[in-house]
Amino acid sequence: PRKHHVPDILSIAAEHMLASAKWKAVSWRSGTKGRLKARFAAVRVRTADGPPQRIWDKGQQHLPGDEAWLIGEQRASG
Repeated sequence: PRKHHVPDILSIAAEHMLASAKWKAVSWRSGTKGRLKARFAAVRVRTADGPPQRIWDKGQQHLPGDEAWLIGEQRASG
């Protein structure tokens, strides 16, 4: 077995993960300036919060951690 594990893919920024996600408009209540609404997207990700590991010429990369939901919000008002 390997002495030092290597991630099978490089870390990806949250903005790139959400770029291809399906966004849905949500309105949840009336505020002092009108309806509060925003667009939301959710994708399942594996966080890169494991121990750091130097990967060839890519520098320090964190090993995969647990799965989690990445939630993005684009405010429309308020």
